[in-house]
Amino acid sequence: MNSVQAHWEDEENNRRIEFAVQATRGQDGVEIQSLTPQRVTFVCPHTNDDLRSVGVWTEKGRELLVDQLHNSGSFSDLEQQIESGLAV
Repeated sequence: MNSVQAHWEDEENNRRIEFAVQATRGQDGVEIQSLTPQRVTFVCPHTNDDLRSVGVWTEKGRELLVDQLHNSGSFSDLEQQIESGLAV
């Protein structure tokens, strides 16, 4: 099992969410064992500059962010990002 850092650019809500990911490489690609949101960075929609960052400390907050990731349709993009970060 490998640990990697990944992020999701949630452009609709002007934020970037950083995840700690535990994953293994399987025959069909990456298999994610755990996905833990760690930090949310809010981004200015006009300049793309980081405005502020907050840590994600509660289990409910982590569940909410993972659910939002799944519902956004961006989960496969995150899987590809994780796969490219894992050693062959």
